[in-house]
Formats: sequence, structure tokens, C-alpha cells
Amino acid sequence: MTLTIRKSVMLSASKDTVWDHLTRAELLGKWFNPARADLSEGQPYELYNAANDNTLCWGTVEKLSPKDHMRWSFTVSPLNGTMTTVTWDLETVPGGTQLSLVHSGLPEGAEDFAVVLGFDKGWHEFMGRLHEIDKMDLPTPCHELT
Repeated sequence: MTLTIRKSVMLSASKDTVWDHLTRAELLGKWFNPARADLSEGQPYELYNAANDNTLCWGTVEKLSPKDHMRWSFTVSPLNGTMTTVTWDLETVPGGTQLSLVHSGLPEGAEDFAVVLGFDKGWHEFMGRLHEIDKMDLPTPCHELT
């Protein structure tokens, strides 16, 4: 059996803007951890610590349904190679976007509960930072680059 973390946040930004913050390397670091490249379906990713360039978490982008849904395999060093799953869902709501996260496949053992608590606290903090999207410097949206 495994544990699952569920988080949801209401944002006063469009799905396009929220999606860009979930997938574009230069925006991931503004609220979460920087990426070395934009996230693309079927491709591995690494998110790193901007202060020391150490890799913090990694996995593969398993599914990408632009502006609606994304699923990653996800691990960090304390999981000792165990892959978990992080799923993101975006829904348009009056005035903005509801962003929901499900982090599943977390270990259930008492000896691993500190890691689960760390994830729970971390996701709460990271998703809370997304409330500041409208104050973040936004580069040109991907769809305007072509």
C-alpha cells in the first residue's frame, strides 16, 4: 500500500499562463525548482538547486495533454530510486484556473513518513507560490514565438 498527497489551488491566471509555469524551464524556477530544459512528453527531466546546481528531483514526463493534464514519474535521493507519480490537472474556473496535484506511490512505512511529510509541506509551499504568477516576469508565450 502507498500514500497519496492531494493539493489544489485556485489561481487568478489563465490556463495558458499556469501551463507555461508548469512546463517551461525558465518559469519552473520561479515557483518550484529550475529545469535544464522545457518539459516534453516522453522525455526525462531534472530539476536542480539554483544555488549549487545539484539535481534535486528527476524522472520522465510520461503524459502531456497541453493546458489540461501532465503526469511525471518523480523521485528524489531520499527515496533511494523508488519512482513515484505526480499528476497535474488544470481546469478553467470563473476568473482563473484551478490547479490540482496528486502525488501517488509514496512509501507507507513509518520509517519513510518523514519523507512523505516533507513532500506534503513542500507541495503546499510550492503551489502557494503560484498565487504570485501575475507578479512574475513572463517571457513571450510559446505560441507567440512561431
